Amino acid sequence: MVKRSKIFAWMLAVLMVVTLFAGCSKPAPAGETSANAPAKKIKVGLSLPTQREERWVRDKEKMEQVAAEKGIELIVKVADANMQEQITQVESLLTQGIDVLILAPHDAAAAATLVEKANKEGIPVISYDRLITNTDKLDIYLSFDNVKVGELQGKYITEKVSEGNYIIMSGAPTDNNAKLFKAGAMKYIQPLIDAGKIKVIAEQAVENWVPENALKIVEAALSANNNEVDAILAPNDGTAGAAIQALAAQGLAGKVPITGQDAEKAAAKRIMEGTQSMTIFKDTRELGAAAIDIAIQLANGEKVATNGEVDNGKIAVPSVLLEPKIVTKDNLKEVLVDSGYISEADLK
Repeated sequence: MVKRSKIFAWMLAVLMVVTLFAGCSKPAPAGETSANAPAKKIKVGLSLPTQREERWVRDKEKMEQVAAEKGIELIVKVADANMQEQITQVESLLTQGIDVLILAPHDAAAAATLVEKANKEGIPVISYDRLITNTDKLDIYLSFDNVKVGELQGKYITEKVSEGNYIIMSGAPTDNNAKLFKAGAMKYIQPLIDAGKIKVIAEQAVENWVPENALKIVEAALSANNNEVDAILAPNDGTAGAAIQALAAQGLAGKVPITGQDAEKAAAKRIMEGTQSMTIFKDTRELGAAAIDIAIQLANGEKVATNGEVDNGKIAVPSVLLEPKIVTKDNLKEVLVDSGYISEADLK
């Protein structure tokens, strides 16, 4: 009987010790694994080429907003239209433990080396809005259908002016999108050139998309042709605004149809006033949100659903392509104001 009491006392003591240690262990807080190790927070690097245009400001703001909503750490770098600066910034991002790199290149070809470096680190790359060329290591291209953007511009301007003197501007030579925009537009313009209906009095790329460079191109063309211009293909709203400035100086603003792109507030106002004919709406809210969603999928090793492929000179890059929309005075309020992209006050 005494022996049984001793055994019982020993078992009770062991039970008390186990209970004591169990009480000292802490429950895993929210966000930690069952092994009491913190769950890894997704970290995404974002490299943008510029904040000079309104649309790039919107891209950045949207991605920051969505990343915050989804608990993603987003590290943002802006190269200010300087490729060497972008190289330095991306190399820095690759050392900061990022899971995915979202890269909108300043120079499409030069950015290929950055994709190669990321690939060596096992970091997937999303080519954002602008296609990165000459690499077979690119994971995803996210943009709008940029050939379609050019087609919308070319179709519009040739329907407005099927004969006469044209000024044809294209975007920065370093931006692959600029080539796609022009290729799309020329599907409509070139046949009329070949037929002798359209005479091109100036055809030039706008370095770095800088409006001042577009201003000089248009001023020179007007001066060399006694102000005889019937239509202007401007690749985006910034260059359109510069072209309109040159036209205004000659009393021609509103008399020459001119294209645009990006649906900037200033462009929307010009369209309502009648000095700019149209713009292309690429909803950066959709693009920015899609970039973060795709980054999360890549970080989690999930398959990304694509709807196309785009040749970058090395491979057909799996692509997610959103639809651009043409905006004129007739549908501007419906497309831009009613959707909340701009406000009525922006048009005043």
